[in-house]
Amino acid sequence: MNKKCLFFFLVIVLVNAICNTKLQLHYDEAYYWVYGQNLSLSYYDHPPMIGYFIRLFSILGNSEFAVRATNLFLTTITVITIYKLAQRMFGQKVADIAILLALASPLIEAVFFITTPDTPLLTFWACIFYCFYIWVFENKTQYIYFAGIFAGCALLSKYTAILVFPSLFLFLIFSNKYRSYLLKKELYLSFLLSWMVFLPVIFWNYQHDWISFSFQIHHGMDLQKQLEFASFFDYLGGQVLIAGVFIFLAILFFSIRYFKINIRDDKLAFLLWPFIFVLSFFGFRSFFQHMEANWPAPAYVTAIVLLAYWLNATNNRWVYKASVGFIIIVLVVLKFPFVFIPKALHNKPQIQVVNTFFGTKELLLQARPYIKKEDVVLACDYGTASSAWFYLDLSRAYVLNDFKFSHMYQYWNGNLPSPIKTAIYLCNNEDLLAMDSLRTHFHNVQLLNIAKYDNIVGSRVMYVYKATN
Repeated sequence: MNKKCLFFFLVIVLVNAICNTKLQLHYDEAYYWVYGQNLSLSYYDHPPMIGYFIRLFSILGNSEFAVRATNLFLTTITVITIYKLAQRMFGQKVADIAILLALASPLIEAVFFITTPDTPLLTFWACIFYCFYIWVFENKTQYIYFAGIFAGCALLSKYTAILVFPSLFLFLIFSNKYRSYLLKKELYLSFLLSWMVFLPVIFWNYQHDWISFSFQIHHGMDLQKQLEFASFFDYLGGQVLIAGVFIFLAILFFSIRYFKINIRDDKLAFLLWPFIFVLSFFGFRSFFQHMEANWPAPAYVTAIVLLAYWLNATNNRWVYKASVGFIIIVLVVLKFPFVFIPKALHNKPQIQVVNTFFGTKELLLQARPYIKKEDVVLACDYGTASSAWFYLDLSRAYVLNDFKFSHMYQYWNGNLPSPIKTAIYLCNNEDLLAMDSLRTHFHNVQLLNIAKYDNIVGSRVMYVYKATN
């Protein structure tokens, strides 16, 4: 790695390490922290890997940095693996471009500091392709078994990891030179190994009426019968945002412009097929249902290496230079908003993405005086409950089972005392449905306070209720 690339890499890691101590937890991050407090073979909405890593890094304490240490560790491995794959495939120049592109991608920057199942998914996805490449192109048999283990770990991270199998099989099917690998027993032993690693999640689902599989099928797989073109364009816009406008457009350009070469050259096809398949899979589904922007995230692991190859081959420097410049601007605005957002833009309009990382702790501290030791803390959704659990250092918080967003709390509610004499109910919005549900459980519901928080990026409130009998 040349000195400029190494310097940029170290700066990005350092900046994210600092920000990880300054920004408060997103409610999803707090929720995954609760995963770590309640270790299980799997969970209602995700496999368990993110919870395991958060629990591992809890040795650093109970802080935002400790929760996000998972991100720093795993995303550093992801970036290095992308770099090493590019270096192994095409040499040093391409590897240097690849690491710049990876670090300049908003996707990578996001998983550097937001703790989600995507973080371990991207790491293990990158490791799968690194090992699979060595098995196919360097004929080192042991690496296909490493690929199988990493595939199992990817499945333990997020269910969308299952798309790695058709991606790899498509490459082998359409490769004249390596199609014979489809007949190798090692491939299928590795496939079996990956599912053995994933077996705990299958067992947990068997014990819980397949609830996690069912949730994901309805969450991301239920298709509307009517075409929704607006949803498709939202999907494309989301890809521009997570990949970066210059990177995404450049990947599309070089994939289409040199399509015949990309398909016929085995190394390029190895990188192209995962991108085409994963992006197309979610792209097709976006015509019928909203797709979250991060769902196709693994597609960009190999696509970045492919783009790095073509930028080097065509002596194109402006794409990665513009991308690096763009990500620097994004970093300073989103991660240091109090310094870099002009006063004229304060609260006009609210920057919701940034606003989520401020104020939660302050709102909860305003609610704390109303909470007595014997009170049960209830919340209107899993995010509010998890944030209260983390920032108020509670022994436990709850979301009633009949609330819309109870998620894994419907199983964690096993410790909920019954009957409940007094509960403090927290909600960050006036959820009328949740209030109706609350009143079915309690005779008396009284508003105690509306906690408020204002800063230059927006304003937030939290409603504090007392529920008795």
